[in-house]
Amino acid sequence: MKKLMLALSTIIITITSAQAQFSMSGEVNARSEFRNGFKKPMTESLDPAFFTEQRTRLYANYKADEYEVNIALQDIRMWGADGIVDKTYGGSFGISEAWARYYMTNKVSVKFGRQIISYDNQRMFGGLEWAMQGLRHDAALFMYEDSLGLKVHAGIAYNQNPVTGAEPVRLTGTYYPSFTGNGPYHATGNYKHMEFAYLNKKYEKGSLSAYLINDARQYGLEDSVANRQTYGLMTMRKVGDIKLNGEFFYQGGKIALSDLSAYMFSVSATLTTSATPLTIGYDHLSGQDVESGKNTTFAPLFGTNHAFYGFMDYFYVGNGNSNSGLQDLYLKTKFKIGKGAILGHFHHFLTASTIYEADGITEASASLGTELDIVYVTPLGKVGTFKLGYSQMFASDSMDIIKNTAESNSLNNWAWAQLIIKPKFL
Repeated sequence: MKKLMLALSTIIITITSAQAQFSMSGEVNARSEFRNGFKKPMTESLDPAFFTEQRTRLYANYKADEYEVNIALQDIRMWGADGIVDKTYGGSFGISEAWARYYMTNKVSVKFGRQIISYDNQRMFGGLEWAMQGLRHDAALFMYEDSLGLKVHAGIAYNQNPVTGAEPVRLTGTYYPSFTGNGPYHATGNYKHMEFAYLNKKYEKGSLSAYLINDARQYGLEDSVANRQTYGLMTMRKVGDIKLNGEFFYQGGKIALSDLSAYMFSVSATLTTSATPLTIGYDHLSGQDVESGKNTTFAPLFGTNHAFYGFMDYFYVGNGNSNSGLQDLYLKTKFKIGKGAILGHFHHFLTASTIYEADGITEASASLGTELDIVYVTPLGKVGTFKLGYSQMFASDSMDIIKNTAESNSLNNWAWAQLIIKPKFL
């Protein structure tokens, strides 16, 4: 009898496993930071900051032949936000992801819910996993993907914010926060609605991606909505031991009542050697042309900007740069050391438009400063990772101008240590 029950159990498990797969995993991620000039130069009146922030997640995924469901719960907290004996709760607990995907065929599917939208190098769409909260969209995606390397996605999202829970609920707009230094179109708040199309084709020695994005922002009354369009191309080509990358994006449409005409481009080359990859590149994001009657400042949309414009987040990460745009000359490399590796990034930043001294007449230098980033990464067993980072910003007087930090300190640095454990429960 026992042998029969064991055999039946084995058959049931085998059949179930063949038709569906369930997995459950977790993440405990804590990062301690010493900030002394992070995001903008330190002024003499400020003291450095030190804190530890933690992200805890529980992931559950169920995949069958015709559908897939993914749910991720997360808690974000600063150590010390709750008292050691306290009934109040200072953390942020909620849904990181909650989506379902239905496969109409093995090539065509639809995915809807709260989700990460991430493409290519995450320049325009990324998960922003460096930030503890991440970046998520409440959206529906229609997806075509085949085995020949062609991927075509179309997405749509529409946001509302109910004022009360009474029926009928009165729905008002999801307003875009107008930060003093960032302007009302810095990509940190919700859009009213967003539509996009994405195409990617992979070749034997390269790839090509095309983007068409429309995001609508409210700027006044409930019916005051401005639509901004972003068009882009990204290409990669391998030539021997060298990988060449090129990107170009143009933005048009409206920002509030102003016409928009802005652009960005990026070129880079990566040489792979036996010792290390070596990348040299240049990014250019247009700033405001004072002689133009249009808004000419390019705004990155939903990408992981932390990965591109210096780890100290001086640009396009929740802080403004006086609409001066950006030029970034960079050199990046990576060395293996034992089981780990050291990343080294060098950036020299310049404005992409003219800026002026305090008198408003004298042109200031375009050079903003130089940043050096060093990160050590090593695995801890099979489920852990340890990271240790240090960054130094050598800011110029022009950096003080665009950041409005008069009489800043000459020494601006940032150090951090991060421990990540990602166990697989099932």
